[in-house]
Amino acid sequence: MHRWFDLAGTDNTRDLGGMPTSDGHLTRSGVFLRSDTLQELTTADVARLREVFGLRTVLDLRARVEAAREGRGPLEYEDVAYHNHSFLPGEWIMPDDPRFPAIVKDLDSVDRVEHYLDYLRLAGDAVAESIRLLAQPVTGPALFHCAAGKDRTGVLSALLLGIVGVDDEAIVKDYTLTNERIARVDARLARRPSYNRPEDPLTIDKMSCRPEVMRGFLGGVAEIWGGPAAWARGAGVPEEDLRSLRSRLVG
Repeated sequence: MHRWFDLAGTDNTRDLGGMPTSDGHLTRSGVFLRSDTLQELTTADVARLREVFGLRTVLDLRARVEAAREGRGPLEYEDVAYHNHSFLPGEWIMPDDPRFPAIVKDLDSVDRVEHYLDYLRLAGDAVAESIRLLAQPVTGPALFHCAAGKDRTGVLSALLLGIVGVDDEAIVKDYTLTNERIARVDARLARRPSYNRPEDPLTIDKMSCRPEVMRGFLGGVAEIWGGPAAWARGAGVPEEDLRSLRSRLVG
C-alpha cells in the first residue's frame, strides 16, 4: 500500500498501516501517522489531517525548548490534544548548549545505535509515557513527530511496531523509507534556525537512515531488555496497555 500521507508542509509523514506481523497479520492504517516537524503545515494540510485522517492527538517528541522555539504550527489553534514528551534528557538551552547539535549531527552507525539506545536509558520515562498515551483508544487517530521524523520518531515507531509483532526487517524497511525523501527533509530543516548551523551544515549523508543502525538498535533492545514489549513492561507500561496497543494497531 502507499504509506505516504502527502502534505505540502511536511516531507516525511506516513501511516504505520500495512506492515506485516510475524503471525501473518497487517497493521491497520488510519491509526498512527509518523512525521517530521509540523510548523509549516498549510490550511489545506490541516483540513486533510482533520477531515481525512481524523486527527485527535499530536505527540511531540522534541525537547521542550526546541518545541517552544520552533513552535507547533497551525495545529496549535485546532481542537487537537497536544502532548510534549521529550526524548532528549535534561534541559536544553539553545543555541548555546553544546549538546544541541546531537539532534542533527552526523554519527557513525555504532554511535547512532548507542544514541538511540540512550533514548531508552536516559529518557525512558518519556518513551514509556508515549507508548501508554498511544495505547489509549481515546487518543487516536494520532500523529507523533520530532524534527526530521527519523531518529526520535524512528525509535518510537520501531518500539510500537515491535510491541505489536511486526517483523524486524519490516521495521528496518520502514526506517529506511525516509531516505526516499531525505533531500526534501534536509532542505526544509535547513530553513529552520534551530537545526542548521553555518559551521556544521546539514547534508543528505548526515541525515540518511542506514539499515544497520535500526538493526543494531533492535538487536540492542533484544539483548539488553528482551525486546520492545519487555522493555516497555520494565519501564512501567501495564500489560493492558500493550494489549490495547495491539488491538488498535493490528487487524
